[in-house]
Amino acid sequence: MKKHISDSRNEPKGRNRVFLVLMIFAGILLLTGAGFLLVEPIKTMRREKITDDAINAMAAQMSEAQASAGPSATYDPDSEIEATFIVPKDGNEIPGEEYDFFDDDPDVQASIRAFVSSREAKLPNNVTLVCIGVLKIDSINKTLPVWNSTSTVALRYGVGHFAQSVKPGKLGNAAILGHNMQNTTLFSKLKRCKTGDNVKFIKLDGTVYNYRIDDIKIVYKNELYQYVIKSASTKEQLTLVTCANDDYGHGYRRVVICHPI
Repeated sequence: MKKHISDSRNEPKGRNRVFLVLMIFAGILLLTGAGFLLVEPIKTMRREKITDDAINAMAAQMSEAQASAGPSATYDPDSEIEATFIVPKDGNEIPGEEYDFFDDDPDVQASIRAFVSSREAKLPNNVTLVCIGVLKIDSINKTLPVWNSTSTVALRYGVGHFAQSVKPGKLGNAAILGHNMQNTTLFSKLKRCKTGDNVKFIKLDGTVYNYRIDDIKIVYKNELYQYVIKSASTKEQLTLVTCANDDYGHGYRRVVICHPI
């Protein structure tokens, strides 16, 4: 009777192949995980570069405007100088970015959401943003371009002027909205501001409007409308708004109210 004897020399090779496959699989998982972890930091770097480029371009334009006007120039508060900047529509999305819709009726909110979604779906690959000035808060070392829009794309690269408010420097309430990134970008450091801090809005013709923070409120989003429309103040007022979700829960907003000094 013949005995069947297995060739044990083949077993290590089989184990080695299994081990190699497992190592490759583990490597793929590791690279995939690292890729997911790096996605948002890479997007943040791209957004910051575009924002910094916009600030530098606006600073150059302001210097040129001031130089051409001369030291004895008088500024017209009604003059509007704007500058354009082209940004990609996609690729630099912000996690959880959303609009605040100022209406208590769910049907109206749904209609507005559908309209906004339809409009933004038709945007070209490259979007032209219009800058109306620069917001500067020295106490938190923050300088940001102010766009004339609070659209999804605009708020990825700076802060936006709310259309239903007045422009800074005019009678009434001027509202500027921005994202809280929960790091150091955009309006994330607004939570560090205190009453008494100074805020500057600088127009592209070089005109500087100086404000002082007089009040900071935390409100739920359905209360926000009364703080951002132009009739929120009969006097000149600047209102800065961002999310306060990280400290107070989803749906809460930080409202920073400033008056001229």
